Amino acid sequence: MKNHSPIGQVRVMRQQRGFSLVTAIFLITILMLLSAYMIGFRVFQDSSISLDTLATRAYAAARAGVDWGAYQALRPGPCAVSTNSFAPGGTLAGFTTTVTLTPTTFNEGGTNVTICSITANACNNPVAGACPNAAGGVNYVERQITIMTGQP
Repeated sequence: MKNHSPIGQVRVMRQQRGFSLVTAIFLITILMLLSAYMIGFRVFQDSSISLDTLATRAYAAARAGVDWGAYQALRPGPCAVSTNSFAPGGTLAGFTTTVTLTPTTFNEGGTNVTICSITANACNNPVAGACPNAAGGVNYVERQITIMTGQP
């Protein structure tokens, strides 16, 4: 015979008291840890995208430096040793490009040929107005491009 008295039901309810509280605390803790992980992941992704954009801009600034150096090297007259720095404008503002021209002369079949090495180094944190910067920094990016041109 079953006991349907209210006292028996109260005992069963008292034995189960607190179970949902433990479950709720466990779920809140798990959700909090998951949220913290996702926020950290998002911050990492944002900084990665930012550095990737800066690196693309540094490459464009170095490419502009190589183009300027090629213009200097291919003008009438010999390629001369020189180092020049400039700050490109527009979307490349904030970058400095250092361009170095280095001639090397070879004798090929009785003809002197001058090979001009053009190196452009672009960075966003120059030292004394020139790149590269050995100290760098947290958001420091640098790109270097070298090309060769020949003159008979």
